[in-house]
Amino acid sequence: MATLSLRVRDGLKRKAQELAEREGVSLNNYINATLAASVAQEQAIAFFEDRLRTVDLEALHRRVTALLGETRPGREPSPAEVDKAIHGR
Repeated sequence: MATLSLRVRDGLKRKAQELAEREGVSLNNYINATLAASVAQEQAIAFFEDRLRTVDLEALHRRVTALLGETRPGREPSPAEVDKAIHGR
């Protein structure tokens, strides 16, 4: 594993420390996870940009529009039901 010396604005470091504490991890682990997520996001964007170069965008638009137009009968869930589905409470 590499060691990296990094200069960070005081306010940014304080905020990162607060967020790390809120998540119950060290500042080092928080920065590693945040950096890894940022790199993964950039890689995903590059992947999809590459894939979209060869796609018929009009056909894709038609397929997505058709998919979004398919609705199922029923009622919308209540905020409490959504909360329970997300958080298991």
